[in-house]
Amino acid sequence: MRYLSQIFQPIITIPKNAKIKNTEITCKSQKLLLECGLVRPTGTGFFSILPLARRSIDKLEVLIRKGIESVGAQNITLPTLTPSSLWEKTGRLGSEAELLTVEDRHEKQYLLAPTYEEAVADLLSDVGPISYKQLPLLLYQISNKFRDEHRPKHGLLRAREFAMMDAYGAHATLACAERAYERISEAYRRIFEELQLQVFRVSAPSGVMGGSVSHEWQLPAAPGEDRLCVCLSCHHASTSEGRCVVCGGETESLGSIEVGHTFILGTKYSDPLKAHFIPPSGPAEPLVMSCYGIGITRLLAASLEALSSDKSLRWPRHIAPYSVLVIGPKEGSKEWSAHGVDSIDRLYRRLSEVPGLTNDILVDDRHTLTIGKRLLMGDKMGFPYIIVCGRSTLDNPPKYEVYKSVPHQQSAPVLLNLEELLIMLTDKVECDNLKILENKN
Repeated sequence: MRYLSQIFQPIITIPKNAKIKNTEITCKSQKLLLECGLVRPTGTGFFSILPLARRSIDKLEVLIRKGIESVGAQNITLPTLTPSSLWEKTGRLGSEAELLTVEDRHEKQYLLAPTYEEAVADLLSDVGPISYKQLPLLLYQISNKFRDEHRPKHGLLRAREFAMMDAYGAHATLACAERAYERISEAYRRIFEELQLQVFRVSAPSGVMGGSVSHEWQLPAAPGEDRLCVCLSCHHASTSEGRCVVCGGETESLGSIEVGHTFILGTKYSDPLKAHFIPPSGPAEPLVMSCYGIGITRLLAASLEALSSDKSLRWPRHIAPYSVLVIGPKEGSKEWSAHGVDSIDRLYRRLSEVPGLTNDILVDDRHTLTIGKRLLMGDKMGFPYIIVCGRSTLDNPPKYEVYKSVPHQQSAPVLLNLEELLIMLTDKVECDNLKILENKN
């Protein structure tokens, strides 16, 4: 059993009606993650990820791994340091002003990679030329990346170190790359649908990345530094203001956050780094490359921006730190006498039998605090379900107050006995799993 009192969670308590003077806190996800003891800044643009946030990121990584592997991606790990010489060969070294660079004792120059197109092309060059029979090839990794942001702000939304999934495709032809690109785009859509986030794919300039195709994946949220124009009629989205190019309807301009980016790169990296393949006939040719990224820590913070209120976190159901919080009676009360430690332990065991909830239940064992205070704290944390063992546990059979987390607001509780509670949670988990299967199909 996991107890809340054992969680390392350095909560920041702000006195009622206090005026916040810290001008570095610029958005609600940054404020709430800090106040709830989920992250801790260690320097400008750098954060320690604490246990509850780490659980959420772990869940998000599992979801993204399943999504990208469903289209054939294979997991690898590349070194954090990339030789600067590779970036010189592709012409990107001088064009990226936000690179963090280091020099070793042999005076060799390296950079803390924000992305790995050069490293992957160099890898394929080193083991190649590969046969066309091995194509298409899709390699991915999840690791921390680095950018020397000029003005890091909004907490995890624009940090100097961030977790990211980056994938790289290798193809024999542009047509093959385009087909794979659409399959991976569909995997992206399924990932965001499972998170119940309305993320739009919009055309974007390729910039210094180069290539023929580029799309940003934008999530509408107030503090976003990008602008997204969404049609009120057909919901088509673009970054261009004015009437919708699809149906001619009016558009609404929204702030948005880029949570992913996808490119077809062509031979921009494979050609200078000699990443070649052997076709069925003729000499070796440069691989046609593509790349795909999802900012994991940014997506976590962006989802909180999109769903939370100013006072309470709200999580996508699948990545909440814990799905269920159980709040027992206050110690010494009538309810405590009837539904104390032993009863809470039995309730925990029964809830753990619900498929999908094993190891995903947290018990608030701070029984010296009132139920009301613990409920307020639980609501601020945004647990999807809060089960309160209150006055109704004196009924025969005992009933529990069940609060369901709702985006942007508090929900009214429902009273359920144990069997009704188990049915509700089982049906909810099964419904969520069914939606996942439908999205995969």
